[in-house]
Amino acid sequence: INIPIEGVEIMTDSIKFLRIRKGLTQVELAKEVGVSFPTVSSWETGKSIPSPRHLKKLATVLDCSVEQIFLLLNTKKLDKNKQKQG
Repeated sequence: INIPIEGVEIMTDSIKFLRIRKGLTQVELAKEVGVSFPTVSSWETGKSIPSPRHLKKLATVLDCSVEQIFLLLNTKKLDKNKQKQG
């Protein structure tokens, strides 16, 4: 998957948002997805991005689609840009 730089920012914010909405800690999410806690932390801080396989597992665990992980914060980012302009 080729993800533009702004897509990485969007994805990291949305993973954290969706995790918190689901009521999971980073440790719990890591266990559910089958990765280590530092891996989830690095996804949320933008130091790395999930593989396509992990994106699918994240979507299942977080009760959303892979597209929602990308699109959720795209709307939020657009709202932030409008506030800066206004």
